[in-house]
Amino acid sequence: MRAVDRVIVQAQLDLSRFRSCWSPVSDQILTYRYRLCPSKAQHAKLQAAVDHTRELMNAALEERIGAYRKAGKSISMYDQFGGLTELRRCSEYAHYSVRLQRWPLQQIDQAFKAFFRRVKAGQTPGFPRFKGKDRVRAFGFVDDKGWRLRDGYLIMKGIGAIRLSTHRELPGSPLTCVVRRYGKRWFACLTVRVPNEDAHNGQSVGIDMGVKHLATLSTGETIPNRHSDDRGRAAVRRAQRALARCKRGSKSRAKVKARLARLREREAHARTTHLHQVTADLAKRFGTIVVEDLKLSNMTRSAKGTVQEPGKNVRQKAGLNRALIDTALGRFGELLTYKAERAGGKVVRVDPKHTSQTCSVCGAVDAANRRTRDQFTCSSCGHCGCADHNAAINIARRGGVLVPGDVNVGRWVERCLGNLV
Repeated sequence: MRAVDRVIVQAQLDLSRFRSCWSPVSDQILTYRYRLCPSKAQHAKLQAAVDHTRELMNAALEERIGAYRKAGKSISMYDQFGGLTELRRCSEYAHYSVRLQRWPLQQIDQAFKAFFRRVKAGQTPGFPRFKGKDRVRAFGFVDDKGWRLRDGYLIMKGIGAIRLSTHRELPGSPLTCVVRRYGKRWFACLTVRVPNEDAHNGQSVGIDMGVKHLATLSTGETIPNRHSDDRGRAAVRRAQRALARCKRGSKSRAKVKARLARLREREAHARTTHLHQVTADLAKRFGTIVVEDLKLSNMTRSAKGTVQEPGKNVRQKAGLNRALIDTALGRFGELLTYKAERAGGKVVRVDPKHTSQTCSVCGAVDAANRRTRDQFTCSSCGHCGCADHNAAINIARRGGVLVPGDVNVGRWVERCLGNLV
């Protein structure tokens, strides 16, 4: 056996030994969404539950602000649970389940925890705000009490039994339930604990994410991006212009606003469906997926600048920001991560610095290598090829993945074993 072959075999043994000792998360908590089919009277009851949730949320926020102004310290969620028990002595507040009424108090507590966490991290977050009528569209339960599923119906105290469109089987007993309104439609979001696979026997791959192509694999395969079609964009523009012409507070404005929300919702659903299909296929085929750790908040930052120092190429940067947001690269990474873990694989995130400027053949780094958006031409060795494919190969190597055509196996093994430690 040649020395290079022995090195490759040893690296494969080390990788298999690492995969055997590496245990991913044993299970996950996933959310399954089912559409509700309420009658006209049940629709009014659902909206009344949303309004009741909003009132409790605003009252809890006001209580926390008032307690801090008087005593100089905030009250906890459990203190507010005790106050809720006193309120439930009235028949008005005892109409709904206590689990439903604890849910908005829990949301306020999470909002304050997130606020203080960001303040300690040196950020400038916004303080939790009071919610208007259109700012709350959901109500929920803190656990599996106060509601139940039976014979295709969702039964809730104070609301009744509402038919549930079970288009797919629920894998397990639900933990919590959140009822959310999208326009005129209602959905029940049920959380379920789902076990993960033990191990994945698939190959490894590096992925370069972009705007033109959603993903370019180190194997040379490209996955197209799903952009909004021309008819959809034209309908959105017409609805936006019609909304701008409407008088505030009028019924016509409410109708146009609902139509625009429906168009946006349809566009978001189509994009999410495409991302689910692509990430499920990748997680099924590959065991280790290497992607860039992109800072999307920095990438989509405005280029306007200040009055004293105005930015450059503002319109071009605004168009790029819209394209990045429409592509939803952050959502793509989130879906890919949890689907890979569920399939027994993993997602490795690497530093994206100079991945598109580095030659995958000689390793030379030069900004001039990226001649055009699609073409990569190395100024050192003269290597020419697809720029996204070249970046995907560099990403795969940074994650310790051996790609076809690698000649420096020793350096690859060193990088790979360094990532295993």
